[in-house]
Amino acid sequence: MKKLWILNHHSGLEGDRHFELSRELAALGMEVVVFLSSYGHRSGTYLYEEEVKIRKVCPGITYVYLHTAPAYRGVSVGRILNMMSYCVLVRKYEKQFYRLFGKPDVVIGSSVHPFSWESAWRIAKKSQAPFICEIRDFWPLSLIEIFGKSKYHPACLMFSLLERRAYRRASAIVSTVEFGYRYLEQFPYVRKDRIYWIPNGYHTKEIDQVLADQEMTLPAELEEYLSGHWCAVYTGSFVDSERLFDILDAAAYMQKYGEKDIRFALIGNGYLQEAMEERVRKEHLKNVRIFPRISKSQVAVALSKAKVCVAALRDDRALNDLGLSLNKLNDYLYSGNPTVFACSSVNVVGRSGGGIVVPSGDTKAYAEALMRVYRMMDEERKAMGEKGRREIRERYSYALLAKQYMDIFEEVTR
Repeated sequence: MKKLWILNHHSGLEGDRHFELSRELAALGMEVVVFLSSYGHRSGTYLYEEEVKIRKVCPGITYVYLHTAPAYRGVSVGRILNMMSYCVLVRKYEKQFYRLFGKPDVVIGSSVHPFSWESAWRIAKKSQAPFICEIRDFWPLSLIEIFGKSKYHPACLMFSLLERRAYRRASAIVSTVEFGYRYLEQFPYVRKDRIYWIPNGYHTKEIDQVLADQEMTLPAELEEYLSGHWCAVYTGSFVDSERLFDILDAAAYMQKYGEKDIRFALIGNGYLQEAMEERVRKEHLKNVRIFPRISKSQVAVALSKAKVCVAALRDDRALNDLGLSLNKLNDYLYSGNPTVFACSSVNVVGRSGGGIVVPSGDTKAYAEALMRVYRMMDEERKAMGEKGRREIRERYSYALLAKQYMDIFEEVTR
């Protein structure tokens, strides 16, 4: 049985990329160890107080939780120190990990942050194993484009150094976005045949089973709202990047012009929740309800009761034109309902035909797209939804993506 170590500071369990991939890889004969932080990036709390907590989470899958410090909120110096703490703890207990798990045959270092690449490469070098650099966020590009930092900012210079080192050292580079190679082509030492696209996937069989069993229930208020109205549903985090206020703009536009039959259910949590609730109250948006976060399986049930799924993305061409890998789009498209998506770049909703794509920030176009879906015959709406469902089944299934990763492992270990 081959051993795979994955270093991902912000990994998780149900629904997380590496948990879902690990389950499929374990079924194919891999023994997987995931190294992650016990500090919750979104919750702001620690799952465990021990400096190292080891858990066997599934057959063939072990999670190693590291008590990274300090606690932090948002983008801050504390967050960078927490990233560095992750690397310090990996190194501190490295020999103990070898004794417990044996040396790995393959090592994946996965961003959000590039410090994990440094740790993964060092382990791979000591173990004489291939190092796979997985890119889920491009650093420092994300800092420059999203947060407006200068490329000469000290943090950007540091992350630029780390990314160049990782790309030079990697036996393979995996990008979660389809056109990541466009960014990587600027580095002359990166060969295009070393770059692979493996998007965030979806557990189609598991969701099919959840819906077939009909045992998963929703909170009573949410169930009543979805069952009693023609609903456009958003699920996910209430954060700036998700453009929730663009969706509220569309709701306000529709209420202003007398479209009363379409209701919005916004399901999730995040630091924008209070501001969203205040706007709904202040503008008397009677067509909007905000509901607490629910589990991954409950999301599938909620979306199955929706009529259309809604999402929006900021118009950031430098990042979006590299491709998108949004978990919520997998949820949406597999629900069998159309998706209305505000996005100015190429994306899976438009490519699959599973919904309607409008330009970012165009409130009128967004509202009109929703009204177009509302006025469709049931057969037309279901046919559009089925196109998206087919796309996820054929290209984004975790079982399929795990086999693609196995092919990479075979190639880099020859």
